Amino acid sequence: MTNREIRFAIVGCGLMGERHAQILQATPGARVTCIFDQDLERARKVAGDLPVCKDYEEVLRREDVDAVVLALPSFLHVPYGIEAARHGKHVVTEKPIALDVDSGRNLIDTCRAAHVLCAVISQNRFADGNTALKRALVTGDFGKPVLVRGSVKWFRHDPYYTESDWRGRISGEGGGVLMNQATHTLDLLLWMFGYPNAVCGLTANTRPVLETEDVGVALFRFPGDIIGTFEATTSAYPGFAERVEVHGQQASCIVEKGEIIYWEHSAKLPKPNPPEFTPPTPNLEPRYVLFQRQYRNIIAAIQGEEELLVKPEEALAVVAVTRAIYENQAETIPRPLTLTEPG
Repeated sequence: MTNREIRFAIVGCGLMGERHAQILQATPGARVTCIFDQDLERARKVAGDLPVCKDYEEVLRREDVDAVVLALPSFLHVPYGIEAARHGKHVVTEKPIALDVDSGRNLIDTCRAAHVLCAVISQNRFADGNTALKRALVTGDFGKPVLVRGSVKWFRHDPYYTESDWRGRISGEGGGVLMNQATHTLDLLLWMFGYPNAVCGLTANTRPVLETEDVGVALFRFPGDIIGTFEATTSAYPGFAERVEVHGQQASCIVEKGEIIYWEHSAKLPKPNPPEFTPPTPNLEPRYVLFQRQYRNIIAAIQGEEELLVKPEEALAVVAVTRAIYENQAETIPRPLTLTEPG
């Protein structure tokens, strides 16, 4: 249709909002035209020379805004996204798309009815190791997986939660580590292996400052009888790199922090290669590269040149599975176990 410049408004000026502003300002085809945060002083610090809007309504009235980037507390993604769509603005939201399936579906349906895109930031899908493993699974080079594992063992100090008015709170996040910090790794499992046929889990809250879980595990049965496990915590000192492990009768692969650190194939096939991505813009910080890869796709999708690589329905599936973990706790089906010492 057109490759005109796409004009973005940054909504929310915490750490992620500032990051999105920097990435978009460095990305060809994008321009940040205004900034908004309810804390106007914080907005001014991020904005620099850019206009600062006094309220969200001003953002939505601006004719030089094609899309809003919602870098907001999780519970605000849906209401802010729906309002943007009703004003004809494309919606780019941080994860999770919603706190529950019904509200997330409402956002997707509203965007579709308004003929605007709904994109959810899922930058880990664009990491070299993850895309290479996905390619090996799709082509069949990997063979049949039988056992997969996702692992997120991070550490967050108490002030990470206590200095926020929404983190670690049911009303703010809709859950804890599974809904927030670990959601990208769960997204990778669903992207690679599909929507599970069965799920159960266990969660625990080990920290008094939280209303939500800081430890969670889940067991999945994916299509094709692939068994999966998922473990997540923000209480594993000092913190470890997130992992995806895939094992089968022909091959095994371990991806750590987006890079393949182990690959072994019975037929001696070489480690798979990722697709060729457009090189990052000069001087872009390495931690922003994956975001820019996704933004290039989002911009092209708004321009009508490409399909979105991360569909909002896929992001909603992650929420649905997370809710299923919460609702299908293994301990809700008591199974008495009697242990006796060996005679």
